[in-house]
Amino acid sequence: MDEKELYERQYGEKLLSAGPPSFPALRRWLHRFDLSRHELALSLLRPGEALLDVGCGDGKFIAKAAPHFFELHGIDISQYRISEAEKKLKGLCDSGKKITLRQGNISSALPFADNTFDTVTCLAVIALVYDPYFLVKELRRVLKKDGVLIAEVPNVAYIKQRFRLLFGELPIVSTPHDWERVGWDCGHLHYFTKKTFCGLLRDCGFDVLTVTGSGFCAKLRNFYPALLTGDICVVAEKR
Repeated sequence: MDEKELYERQYGEKLLSAGPPSFPALRRWLHRFDLSRHELALSLLRPGEALLDVGCGDGKFIAKAAPHFFELHGIDISQYRISEAEKKLKGLCDSGKKITLRQGNISSALPFADNTFDTVTCLAVIALVYDPYFLVKELRRVLKKDGVLIAEVPNVAYIKQRFRLLFGELPIVSTPHDWERVGWDCGHLHYFTKKTFCGLLRDCGFDVLTVTGSGFCAKLRNFYPALLTGDICVVAEKR
């Protein structure tokens, strides 16, 4: 099975599930303090001419970001997800917003010219590709000078993951169920901390401007994302 087949199975057969939460009543009460990766990324956007969302999935983030850009582009490995995005974004396209979606494997060169986009978003993707250095350099290549990258990865140094390791358990950054069908930890190949992720971006020609996090109660905890949030979200500018 190659990676495209894996993701077609995950989404086409709707296999991904986080399972029921512990202490559901408390979890519902605390939900007001949660911050999704899309909400966080949206708050970090700089409005501009053109946006590229790498790993765009079903187009939810493009729909939310549409008011801030004249044109929006999305790419995803899964044709099923691209089809979902086309349905979701049809109304915006019909209203005159320029939106382009394409299926493609981002482990190969991105099918865009150099210096094309003001902003590139890459949320929950870099940890899934074979060569993160190659991808991040491609993200930089397609950005305009001083363009901004908003990128997010799971945080293996999150305090919950540290306790898992302390007791000999594997840190899990995806659904805990049915890995035989959905792939080992849903296809995650790399695990990052704040330090290593920021180091990767700097090595590839970015200046890191902001480091924050999303997830459970992140509105209360993202003052110290290196330890207290389930992911690391970085705003970085092309040097």
